[in-house]
Amino acid sequence: MGLLVQSTSIASRLWLFFSQTSILEQVILIFALPLSWYLASSARSFINHDGQNAPVVGKGAAVLLPIWRARLRYITTGVDIIHQGYRKYTDTIFQIPTVNQNLLVLPTKYVNELKSLPETTLSSSQAVADYFLGSYTTLQIHLFGHVVWDVTRGQLTQNLGNHVGPLVDESEYGYAQEMPVCEDWTPVTVHSTFLQIVGRTSARIFVGKELSRDALWLETSIDFARCIFLGSGVLKVTPAVIRPIVALFSPYIWRIRRHHRNARKLLIPEILRRREKAAVRADWKAKKPNDMIQWLDDASEGADATPERIVDRQLGMSFAAIHTTTNHLANVIYDLAARWDEYGSELCAEVENVLAETDGQWKKTTLTRLSKMDSFMKESQRLNPPSALSFNRKLQTSYTIPSSNPHYTLAKNSYIAVAAGPISMSESVYESPAMFDGFRFHRMRTAPGGSAQSHQFVTTGLESMTFGHGRFACPGRFFASNESKIILALLLLKYEVRFEDAEKGGPSERDAETTRPKNLIFADACFPNPTVQVLFKRRAT
Repeated sequence: MGLLVQSTSIASRLWLFFSQTSILEQVILIFALPLSWYLASSARSFINHDGQNAPVVGKGAAVLLPIWRARLRYITTGVDIIHQGYRKYTDTIFQIPTVNQNLLVLPTKYVNELKSLPETTLSSSQAVADYFLGSYTTLQIHLFGHVVWDVTRGQLTQNLGNHVGPLVDESEYGYAQEMPVCEDWTPVTVHSTFLQIVGRTSARIFVGKELSRDALWLETSIDFARCIFLGSGVLKVTPAVIRPIVALFSPYIWRIRRHHRNARKLLIPEILRRREKAAVRADWKAKKPNDMIQWLDDASEGADATPERIVDRQLGMSFAAIHTTTNHLANVIYDLAARWDEYGSELCAEVENVLAETDGQWKKTTLTRLSKMDSFMKESQRLNPPSALSFNRKLQTSYTIPSSNPHYTLAKNSYIAVAAGPISMSESVYESPAMFDGFRFHRMRTAPGGSAQSHQFVTTGLESMTFGHGRFACPGRFFASNESKIILALLLLKYEVRFEDAEKGGPSERDAETTRPKNLIFADACFPNPTVQVLFKRRAT
């Protein structure tokens, strides 16, 4: 299979972005884009490292406004530019002019000495807040501060076993609510359908069973992330001097504020009700709810303990969890539908056999024993990463990389990342890297000398950096893995999936190369086409 991370046409990508903006925003953008990039291109375009310049990738040979053109090129072909830079400068630092900043892409040889640096030196939270223009979109650093990191690494991960049952229950409920009957081959728009299922399932652990089935909470938690993505996208290509004005008229910023109001209306009474019980019930510690809202409340102190701050953090958790898991699941389902004859029966048998060994009971060990499914998920993610970049950080102070020769000094306020996408496609890392091999990692684990704990979906390392690496690797990846496996296992128990043959109608028997839809690319991001339909049919029982 060819490389899936490739660009659709420039026109289609720009159409996708502009079609989701308001008429007012489109008018502003038509005038703002040229001015924005002209101002950006006239600014300082290179970052110095002890007097040296990192080579710039993506600038091209243009003489007139080269950085302006490079920034425009990055929007439409950013993934290709990152791959080009990695091929040319695999072992050295290079620089890419992105939409509104210069980004330093580091080789993996520096990661081990950078991965444990404190947030006061290298900040992942600040990089995220700046990327999404948090001062406008409200995605500011306190939403991803130490409380969220501590709770996610602590209570959420430690309770994975306790939450298998509720996740199965809510996933079953989600399928019942969102899926058609599918007695015969039935087209289902995968992304929008599974966005609702993931939203419900995540909410069960985040806010409890009652609120997970509240329509207003589902709309709030799901649309909040969408508005941040699109709202920040509009503002990024707007000159900084007029961003406050554009933000005032942006419907996405309006909706973000409305979602904050709705979230507070729903969650603050619940937080206060729990605090009242904690004050009067001696058995509260043993009886209190075991969910994210409670964990955030317990872990918050001082100014961070206001109900409003806790609600904001819960929205931040929803932003981080729902859409990323949905995009991953959509990609896995597209890969499965394109290769059902090759992988479907083995994956179904694995789920059935593992459940049979536990008399149909879902346990944490049930999920850890789904080795082939785990491999299929990891292979799909390898070829369809959410971004060609990872290990994104902002320098909070200047830092000289000790092992660099000559010494590279990363300047304060500069941004760094690692080309995780190209690394996962490197022939020096994987055999036949452009080919989809669903059981690649299963074989690596079970080969002589292999380890059952290696090459897992959640494993990070210099050759697998989609989740980052080190101290600030994505702490929610263990929860996302369990949630994804449960939703996929239920799919395999219930349905067959295939793409439709556009010419003949009905399920396609063509090979994966001609049926698997290409992903959409915007700058460094790679995401599944949300309009794609897959045919679902109930399995014979």
